[in-house]
Amino acid sequence: FFFPPFDSQKATYTVMYPAMGGVSEGDDVLARWSDGLLYLGNVKRVSACGSVCVFAAGVEEVCCICDAPPLKEPLINCLKCRHGYHPECHTPAIEPEADSDSWICRQCVFAVATKRGGALKRGRFARLMQFMKLRLPYQLSSLDWDQQHLTNQQQCYCYCAGPGEWNLKMLQCGGCGQWFHEACTQCLTKPLLYGDRFYQFQCSVCTKGPETIQRLPMTWVDLAHLVLYHLSLCCKRKYFDFDHEILSFTNENWDSLLLGVLSDTPKQDRCHNLLNALNSHKDRFVSGKEIKKKKCLFGLQVRAPPPLTSDSSPLITDPPINITHRRSYKGQICSCTLEFLIQNS
Repeated sequence: FFFPPFDSQKATYTVMYPAMGGVSEGDDVLARWSDGLLYLGNVKRVSACGSVCVFAAGVEEVCCICDAPPLKEPLINCLKCRHGYHPECHTPAIEPEADSDSWICRQCVFAVATKRGGALKRGRFARLMQFMKLRLPYQLSSLDWDQQHLTNQQQCYCYCAGPGEWNLKMLQCGGCGQWFHEACTQCLTKPLLYGDRFYQFQCSVCTKGPETIQRLPMTWVDLAHLVLYHLSLCCKRKYFDFDHEILSFTNENWDSLLLGVLSDTPKQDRCHNLLNALNSHKDRFVSGKEIKKKKCLFGLQVRAPPPLTSDSSPLITDPPINITHRRSYKGQICSCTLEFLIQNS
């Protein structure tokens, strides 16, 4: 597996609160990484400007968001982490009818539901996550983006408000322009490749419900570019053997690539099409023979994801997933199902 490089600055402000205390050197903490997942880490240094919620022994409990004591009503404590919240401080606001004995906070829901390849789609935490995702825990308009809208200065992305790298398994919403981690989305049927932007995606905030996603068509040149870019990040090399690495990876992951029209290509024809794409587009690819290496080696001229063409129209793919539950005749939740919303085109 390829993991994003360690970056202490990105980890510092995404550290989740340790149990009943401030963050100190040597503490074991959970940190949200640039892939949207939580990792167990050990604190080596604490920033003087870092903001954490501190609970001191013998002191009245305070809200872990605003650091203020209970108001008219007592704080509501998360069943898992036991941190207290004013109902209006949590995102989304805690409803008055919420069961205080079984309520779970946003941080804990995401800690359980986020997974490599896509978040949970079944069960209680999947439903809770879908509800939490209807609102972002930050103001999208307050973020300062670069000219291409790929990165923001605050390093704040997705539903989780964690750091991220747009080319490392993230999807950009066509509505709001924000980038979302693969691990936090519930609409994917197959894992993403690094640099794969060939999707038309709408986040839950923009749809006011389940995410929607459609696959964009790719050419053989796009496919060759995407495979080489993914391999270059995973293996940290520039050149790859055509038969043993490029073609082998493509064939092994053929069904997961969701290639639309190309997916019907017989296995014996894939070799010719990929090789032709690599040899006929010298603006994208470099052959080993051009640098006095083996002619069966290929690499990217520039290590960058394949560009999107402006005329790409989405393929018809799986309909959006609505995460729901059935109720028994007594009104109790008895099982979980995935309900597919069929949309007329």
